[in-house]
Amino acid sequence: MIRVEIVTPQGLSFSREVNSVNIPTVEGEIGVLQNHMYLMTLLKPGLVYFDGDEKKGMAVTYGVVDVTPEKVLILAEEAYEVGEIDVGKAKKEFEEAMRKLATAQTLEEIKEWERVKEKAQALVEVVERLR
Repeated sequence: MIRVEIVTPQGLSFSREVNSVNIPTVEGEIGVLQNHMYLMTLLKPGLVYFDGDEKKGMAVTYGVVDVTPEKVLILAEEAYEVGEIDVGKAKKEFEEAMRKLATAQTLEEIKEWERVKEKAQALVEVVERLR
């Protein structure tokens, strides 16, 4: 068993011992078991799920993942139980990001709206995948 904690600026969102955890990272999805090598990587919006069961998961946004042989610490900007995701809001954020990207004039604007788009798209995909 390995302890997994998901922490957001609002506090501890998840803390439990699991057999395995799958995590979306910028390099792709990784699976972690007990005694995993030390690893630190960037979190990407998507579904963190436990024991190979996507229905036992939480949607997360951007952040950092710190893996040790005994523990996985996920520091995320946001984390949601799948049932808590407001799909309508996420779709509106996606549409707004697409409009803003079409008129963005600076690299900073493009990066900001790409992040909003990716986050909203990931939340909608998580809900649709688990329906």
